[in-house]
Amino acid sequence: MEDLMLALIWLGFFASIFFGWYYFLQARNKERMALIERDKDVSEIYAKREFRFRFPWLKLGMLITGVGFGFTLTVLMMMNPVLEQFVKRTDGMVIAASIILFGGISMVIAHYIDKPSKN
Repeated sequence: MEDLMLALIWLGFFASIFFGWYYFLQARNKERMALIERDKDVSEIYAKREFRFRFPWLKLGMLITGVGFGFTLTVLMMMNPVLEQFVKRTDGMVIAASIILFGGISMVIAHYIDKPSKN
């Protein structure tokens, strides 16, 4: 029974990939045919696009900074005798939560810093 379930899972996985690709090609073909029927310029569709990959150094740096800030804040909380009991009672969830929280905040800040100006 387990082999049948495993086979069905793999079959479903590959079927979803196939049908996703099929419907993508079908939609692209319909869009191109609609443009051709309306006598629109289709040279933009077939033109080679210049692809320039930029690694997001700013966002990565902001993420690392935010995670480090969250970790530092948690360590400082553990050094405080009043907050130390709270951190120990929550079984380290405060550590994970603060790291994720400050990492997320830093990603939002990096998004707004890295956004191109609309001048």
